[in-house]
Amino acid sequence: MRVQIYLGRFGIVGLPSLLRRSGTWWLNEFLDLFPERLAQRLRGRGRALLVIAPDADKGGAALELRNGARRLIASEHATPTNLPTAIDRFLHSRDVQQADADIGLRLPSERLFRRQIRLPAETIDAIDAIVAQDLAKKTPFKPDDIYSDHIALEHSGGNRITVQQWVVRREYVQQALATFSIDSEQLAFVMFAGCDHERPEPLINLRPRGHAPHSWYQRTVLALCCGALMLGLLAVSLKYWRQQATIDRLNEQVAAVGTKAKQVRALVDQLQEKKNALLSLRRQRNEAPGLIDLWEETTRVLPSHSWISEFRLVETAGKHEQQVTISGFSSAAPSLVGIIDSSSLLFDAALTSPIAFDPSEGRERFTLQAKVKMPEAFEEAAR
Repeated sequence: MRVQIYLGRFGIVGLPSLLRRSGTWWLNEFLDLFPERLAQRLRGRGRALLVIAPDADKGGAALELRNGARRLIASEHATPTNLPTAIDRFLHSRDVQQADADIGLRLPSERLFRRQIRLPAETIDAIDAIVAQDLAKKTPFKPDDIYSDHIALEHSGGNRITVQQWVVRREYVQQALATFSIDSEQLAFVMFAGCDHERPEPLINLRPRGHAPHSWYQRTVLALCCGALMLGLLAVSLKYWRQQATIDRLNEQVAAVGTKAKQVRALVDQLQEKKNALLSLRRQRNEAPGLIDLWEETTRVLPSHSWISEFRLVETAGKHEQQVTISGFSSAAPSLVGIIDSSSLLFDAALTSPIAFDPSEGRERFTLQAKVKMPEAFEEAAR
């Protein structure tokens, strides 16, 4: 998706990029609440456009009345000898005053010179000056011999801006107007016929740009930006006030439960005694063999024709006993019970499932269980 930004007369000059974007978005969302015709007028696009299109085949010109969005409303053919009168009659028949309409000229696309410039996004506030300098340095055109205009297309990534610039020689405009006895000072814009629709439709504005920054639209954008800043400050202040109120409330609650802390302290002292006994029991428990010790002892006593596929250490709830479960493969599985029983850390070994021969391994699959020998001090403490 691309965001189109009109510079110069249709743009916002001198505002920081962030404020410009937020203000424009806010204003557009607000104007979308109004009927389309009223919204277009509030956006500065409510003026009608009268397009004079010279017709070389029929002679004279085609008069086209378009709205601010350049959509065609009505059209008719006029002769070149009486074009000003025909324009007044045409606008009057559509209930449009000439003072409320911008008159423009449409030329063939062959008269248009189009160029494209890519610029960093940071240059958005100086695009007018940059484009003018680039046109003077890289093209043979002289400012007094041409009309030019441009728009900037800001890509969604936000790091590059593509500028579309259009240029037409003044002599082409003067030649087209000479046939109709119309002064170029009456023109507000120049359009072009036969251009592709994949790119922005060329429109060269001929009106002075000096009054643009003082338009109602831009003042509203600035006001909305200031309003957004004020709302942001208000939101921060409100959040701070709520946090402070919460802190004050918590302080009152802490003071209210201060007396209960003494009672809790007495209970803590009682629990401390039990905790000391528990710590003593845990220290004794640490002396019991761990998982690594049991694993090393098991692998030490097992013969070379046997290996383990699963080793688990489980504590029996309520009895303070630990048991190991060993699963694996062996060439003489029944003999493993006595071997495990002879260990210094394990005793009371027994098979927990029938011995089965595994064809893929070529050995007997076994699962046995044995109890872990606990230190005498730990057994006494557990009792």
